[in-house]
Amino acid sequence: MDQVFIVAIMITMLFSLSKVIEIKYFSGDEEKPLKEMVRDAILVLVSSITGSYIYFYFHTYITDFFNVVTETKVLNTATTQVFTDGPGF
Repeated sequence: MDQVFIVAIMITMLFSLSKVIEIKYFSGDEEKPLKEMVRDAILVLVSSITGSYIYFYFHTYITDFFNVVTETKVLNTATTQVFTDGPGF
């Protein structure tokens, strides 16, 4: 769950920084009020938390889906167990 918040905060910070740079250097006469910038940042934060949560929660299903779509033969080592030691009897 920590990964979701870290990714969401990084995305929000990058978005806010790009908005400030856009307003400061690329925008002509129009100044955007701080209220709208905060509202946009909160919207990006909520959207990125939701998207990150969905991605991390369904990561194995997404990987399996793309393996089927691309016809990639992948052995999932997390579920495959191999006996490699000598017998205990």
